Amino acid sequence: MNLSAPDLAKSRHRDQWLHHPVVGDPSWDAFEREAGNPIHAGKPPYLWPVNGFLFRDPPSGRWYAYISLYPRGYWPPGGTLCLRERAGGIWEEVGVVLQGDAHSFDGDGKRPGGTVDVSIVYEAGKYHMVYGWADPANERGGIAYAWAERPEGPFHRVPYPIHEDTHQKPLLGRYVRVYASTLIRRRSDWLILHMMSTPHNAGGTWALACMTSRYPDREYTSPRLLLYPQSDVFHPPLAEFFPAFVYKGYVYAPATSVALNRTFQVLFRAPVQKAHLPEAWQIVQYGSLWHAEAHPWEAQGIWGQTFAGQVAPDGTLRVLFPSKTARDIGTISLARRKWMQPFRDGFVLSAPRGAAVAVLRRQYRTFRLSASVRSNGAWALCWQCTNPLGSDHHLADSTLHPLMRRWRVEWRLRNGEWQLVHIAPSGEATEIASGSVRLAPDKAVNLRVNQEQQETELSINNQQIWTGKLPARPGRLELVAESGTLLQVTRFEVAGEFQPSTEYWLATEALAGAASAPGEWKPVQDEHFRFGTGFVSATPDARAKWNFRGRGFRLYAPRSPRYGKCEVLVDGETCQTIDLHASTEEHSSPVMERQLTPGYHAVVVRPLEGTIPCDGLESTF
Repeated sequence: MNLSAPDLAKSRHRDQWLHHPVVGDPSWDAFEREAGNPIHAGKPPYLWPVNGFLFRDPPSGRWYAYISLYPRGYWPPGGTLCLRERAGGIWEEVGVVLQGDAHSFDGDGKRPGGTVDVSIVYEAGKYHMVYGWADPANERGGIAYAWAERPEGPFHRVPYPIHEDTHQKPLLGRYVRVYASTLIRRRSDWLILHMMSTPHNAGGTWALACMTSRYPDREYTSPRLLLYPQSDVFHPPLAEFFPAFVYKGYVYAPATSVALNRTFQVLFRAPVQKAHLPEAWQIVQYGSLWHAEAHPWEAQGIWGQTFAGQVAPDGTLRVLFPSKTARDIGTISLARRKWMQPFRDGFVLSAPRGAAVAVLRRQYRTFRLSASVRSNGAWALCWQCTNPLGSDHHLADSTLHPLMRRWRVEWRLRNGEWQLVHIAPSGEATEIASGSVRLAPDKAVNLRVNQEQQETELSINNQQIWTGKLPARPGRLELVAESGTLLQVTRFEVAGEFQPSTEYWLATEALAGAASAPGEWKPVQDEHFRFGTGFVSATPDARAKWNFRGRGFRLYAPRSPRYGKCEVLVDGETCQTIDLHASTEEHSSPVMERQLTPGYHAVVVRPLEGTIPCDGLESTF
């Protein structure tokens, strides 16, 4: 219990909030946009410039950006455009420095293929490049090598690829296409960190892998998986890497969420000399790495890839990032922050393409809250939240599950209009009160909530707007940014007794965490599941995996004459076999419980005998 009123918008409290690839990511990152953004915008036919690489040339100290040219829908891709920074921070186009050849391995004899997603290393007077390629029909693809004597090119392509997926035996039965590669020079060899996905890069699952060679252009080892959702240890769902960067003996690999909102980023690192080993990789920062801003050229937030970074000699992390306008035209922009000062006080909740939620990982019954919030759209302050968490589906472009907006009280605000609503488990919304208040445009709004045992008092800018009967109930506090809204929270003080939260994660979280293949699970609506929805296994190879940060969990499942036995692994170790067979239908209840060391954990469930259900997991913070 705690009765203090700390300001939970201070960066030292950032881990008191949930950071999640789909649910939402309140971010204290210190990135500042550079003047002159965007440095490039899409032009017909290549309206989606993305998968860029930012490069600081060691001999000259000049900065270059290499941008992949994609049309809307990604296919067919073109080549790679080079931009160069002039004095005063002005960027100019050098031109296309890499493009396909109809008569090379990327072509079909009549049409050239795509040559995109480059990275560059300067070594011994040469500029070494690896890039992604695919033939015009996207039936073959992989990565290849080129070199130049200047960063502006011309780049000379070697006549053979480093990797072609038609020769690749599927890893874990799914990973075939190698793409999005970063070339790294080590003491005695060359390392390529690269993405792997399904044939033709169709998606559904994404992994960071590597290969090594004594030479930059040939004789690489077969791909080795490093970070991937099919592992039995913690790995963020829906994460796609590219590119990595090296600084002070470590290689850093940021990854972006591929959910509807892609603001969530996670940063991994490994010692450069051990980066080919899966066990060498660790999470440096989970969330709170990036925020969106309300500029027309980044209306849809970061998109298509994570940021491409390099640390300058003065200790500044400079990054290139892609976005899109509201009219679906891609843009390339720049931002920077000090490497040693990654955070600042006050957080931003970004919801560029769909609603996002900042979940405070505390449960209150009565409390006094005072907050200062600036918004460019609709949003809500919520309490008494006991709703489950999770996504509407487990694939790319997922967003909040509809059940997330139930079991709660929402104080909704937009353009001076406000509404206090109670939302029942059924989803029925009952208005408690509503009104309007005059607000200064583009100014922060100061809110106060005084939740007593039987009554509640609301104030805006020190003016009481409502007091009335609203009995206290225990639950989390949450902030909701509706689609298209950015919330800037500079103060969030809460006084009252609280307990660490419990968070119930739906089955969609487990399918996303395992990157479940199509057909592994069948969705069901069944009153015996805890929230009436879940999945049942459809194949013996079905696998579910909840990733969470906490200190324990309860696994929930119904029992039935239709179900068999399952095996449960915790952090890669087999823990328990559970018999879910019963003579009659039984409602969902805890079937396993564990206390763990606080940290990142993974709970994997897979069938042993017959069909099994996938219901939910309650984690404790």
